[in-house]
Amino acid sequence: MSYDLNKYSISKLSFTNSSVQEVPIDADITLPDYCPDIGKILKCQVSISVLSRNIAGDRLSVEGISLVELFYSDIEKNSVRCFKSEIPFSQNFNISSSLNAEVVTFDIKREYINCRAVSPRRLDIHGAFSLKALIFGRKNVELTNDIIGDDIKQQKCDVSFSQLNSIIQHQINVNETLDLGSDKTAPEFLLKSNLNINDIDCSCNGEQITISGNANIKILYVSDIETGKIDSIEYEIPINESIDSQGVMDDNNFLVIPELISHDEKIVSDSESPSNLINEEMKLMVTIFSFHDDETKIIIDAYSTDYNVELSNEIFEFDKFDHMVCENVSHKENIESSVSQIIDVWSDYSSINISEKDNLKIKINVCILALDLDFVPFYFEREIQFYKKIDNLEVNNSSKSNFSISLQKIDYKLLNNNSISLKLNAQIFYNICTTENIKIVSEVFSDNSQKKEKDLNTSLIIYYADAGENLWNIAKSYGTTVEKIRSENEIDIDVLDSDRAILIPTV
Repeated sequence: MSYDLNKYSISKLSFTNSSVQEVPIDADITLPDYCPDIGKILKCQVSISVLSRNIAGDRLSVEGISLVELFYSDIEKNSVRCFKSEIPFSQNFNISSSLNAEVVTFDIKREYINCRAVSPRRLDIHGAFSLKALIFGRKNVELTNDIIGDDIKQQKCDVSFSQLNSIIQHQINVNETLDLGSDKTAPEFLLKSNLNINDIDCSCNGEQITISGNANIKILYVSDIETGKIDSIEYEIPINESIDSQGVMDDNNFLVIPELISHDEKIVSDSESPSNLINEEMKLMVTIFSFHDDETKIIIDAYSTDYNVELSNEIFEFDKFDHMVCENVSHKENIESSVSQIIDVWSDYSSINISEKDNLKIKINVCILALDLDFVPFYFEREIQFYKKIDNLEVNNSSKSNFSISLQKIDYKLLNNNSISLKLNAQIFYNICTTENIKIVSEVFSDNSQKKEKDLNTSLIIYYADAGENLWNIAKSYGTTVEKIRSENEIDIDVLDSDRAILIPTV
């Protein structure tokens, strides 16, 4: 027969990685008339924007663009120029049908980019980037926390875990007009911009979640096209948006994954005079998981005092998500160079992972646009690697810990020996997550036609126990109860601390 079971419902966050797909970047581009001829290619970089993501059954469809940015010196004045071109792409992923997929985020990595000037006005571009989707969904499970039956004895333990409340994916659109101020020369055209998202946080107030943070942006522009003079300006744009939060409570913990989709800057046109205004458009995708703390008792073993039973067991993973942690990190390093003037320093790639020494290994690719000792524009880059010690890294070292890094700013200074002093300022985000794997009882079966054989003429059995033996195991072996053994022997411990003879009453 099968016993009646009481069940406890748990909602878990479930996720899976897609296969990594390589997406090609191939283009044959002719410069528009307003761009001067190419003298020398300085840097060709690609940024990827996922514009749409659609999950239908076991299929994920992705649409996006590859933004190619070409920095070059023009053939006439040897000044720095920039040209941008958008290349659309689409990609399909097969995802597991067993996962109740709800949202998806992406891990994008540039593989390579080659750019060749076929002529002073024509470019041949070949490259690729890898795209990996991380698909999240909800998994509802029911765990046995009580077996109905007077003959059934159960060994239970308390577990605490996180219940998944909600999965929210929301796009934030920011449209700001930035004023360079009267002390800055009006830009004639924009060269490049770097934008970093920092301090993203979530809070709940009643029926709404408030997403807060800021975007740090640095814009490089040409203020005098005749001389090629380059200026820069930096802004901090606040992010503050409220969204509906059905099912979310004030005491919830949040796991937040921000993704910068795209950003675009344009000079605000004014036919009467040069404009000191720049229009900023930014799109940010924020994925939010909310959890609340819960606890219950689960059954780890069971037996019947009357019948032989069979147990079905499974290993269950209990996750406990705590608060998000944001840590500021900085790293200083000097690099050798032959530079007379620095135009700009930025990063086009950063990564973070756990090293063999149980530290976080951080890699940041630093891009440097400068003038050489002959005052000719040139470009070079260096990969800088350093380590960061995180407390309780072993606790957080799991597939659910979600380490990420956001580069806030690169401070730089040209030293007297023409070397460059760099200070990298970044933020590390991670959630504290503990996972406990416990073997639990899922089903109990017995044959009620086969009762356990018992010696009705014997009321007590003498058993010589060793130190370290558990009363539960002894009671299970003899078909009695822990309570009766404790009462008969006047002991109140679960595990014997010495060798001894104990009396086992029969049931």
